[in-house]
Amino acid sequence: MEATTTAWQSTQDLERLLGFLACPLNPSHPLTAVRNEAGEIVALQSENAEYPVVRGIPCLLPEMKTDAGTDLSMWQSNLKKMWQEYQDGEPGVFTSNTHELGVAVGEIIARSGGKTYLDVGCGAMPHPVYMRSSRPKVEWVGVDPFFGDVHREFPFTQGQGEYLPFLTEVFDGALFASTIYHMLDPLRALQRVHDIIKPNGMLFIWYTAMRSNPRYWIWKGLRGLGLPKRYNRHFLWAFTPTALRNLVERAGFKVRDEVFLCELYCEDFATCDHPTEYLIVAERLSIEKSPG
Repeated sequence: MEATTTAWQSTQDLERLLGFLACPLNPSHPLTAVRNEAGEIVALQSENAEYPVVRGIPCLLPEMKTDAGTDLSMWQSNLKKMWQEYQDGEPGVFTSNTHELGVAVGEIIARSGGKTYLDVGCGAMPHPVYMRSSRPKVEWVGVDPFFGDVHREFPFTQGQGEYLPFLTEVFDGALFASTIYHMLDPLRALQRVHDIIKPNGMLFIWYTAMRSNPRYWIWKGLRGLGLPKRYNRHFLWAFTPTALRNLVERAGFKVRDEVFLCELYCEDFATCDHPTEYLIVAERLSIEKSPG
């Protein structure tokens, strides 16, 4: 039997989210709170669907076609397994409170000017280390398809990167913290993030770069032939630095910098056994309006 989920969210955080949330299938439509007799929010209503609010957490995963839903279920199952491994003592894909590169990522984001940022794929950590190290300049909102079983110490909604349930131009920036290669459709996720960031807002992507080796090109060739295939156990996608920069710019961003985290922040880069950690720093380009 599945363990009882203990995740919950305060009324204050839920009420704060209401100013950001929109229908995941039509972001131009805000959501209306449905309250019970006690005044508690129990659901959020869009123009043609109602989404539940479970223990204060909006569950805004849209209904999708069978193929996409199957991929999502597979991803959630895999993430649940990795979360259990993390709880059992393995670092896995979750950023621990002592993760030096995670601290560095938060400090770099704080230097961008801060304000309100969205963490796309925030996982189930109560308060990831990059959030802590970016305080007090950055206030975080998190979204993840994994409901989890912990109380997150920031406003959170269950949602999917490709169908972000937020209004347009409401965030000052966004972060993909080792999550871009888990997206079912990375380009679509980046385009949705472009929509929810204000003009000239910042995008940060912390990722593990792959090398242009035979395995990478075989995988990319299969993808090009329309034969979807996981790159490895954890990654749905793989990116070289050039490939990810191109994808970010296709989504409407201008890459301003790319930080080689291992070289700058590893305690001993000479002995680093996995020197492939990067942080893309990009800006959402302003939309020029034609005169008249």
